[in-house]
Amino acid sequence: MRVIAKSRLRFFWESHSDRADAEKCLAVWYKIASSARWVNFASLKQTFGSADRVGNCVVFDVGNNRYRLIGRVIYPRRLYVLRVMDHGEYSRSLWAKQCGCHNPPPKKSVASTKAVRRAKRTTGIRGKRGEP
Repeated sequence: MRVIAKSRLRFFWESHSDRADAEKCLAVWYKIASSARWVNFASLKQTFGSADRVGNCVVFDVGNNRYRLIGRVIYPRRLYVLRVMDHGEYSRSLWAKQCGCHNPPPKKSVASTKAVRRAKRTTGIRGKRGEP
């Protein structure tokens, strides 16, 4: 799983009052998440049993519930880190609206779909159904 972006984790632990603890907990979470091969939410739950879905987002409890990480998972390849917060900030419940968790996921643009098809034709890569 490609975790995008570690810089958000780093920003949180560098600005947090208990920097050493936050860095340790988030580094462990990052190592586990980046080596995972999730195909759906059920396989994610096998790795992180306390993870919950909120709309299109996944809420991870990090560091024995001291920190919360909000992410959007695009199975099976990417996990976007949307926000990291401490338990107090999470409890205020403002994050779901700010992260857009209840908004539908962005749709692929027609232009990007056409570009992928064009690239497949020029490189000779065939699609799933044998289409160019």
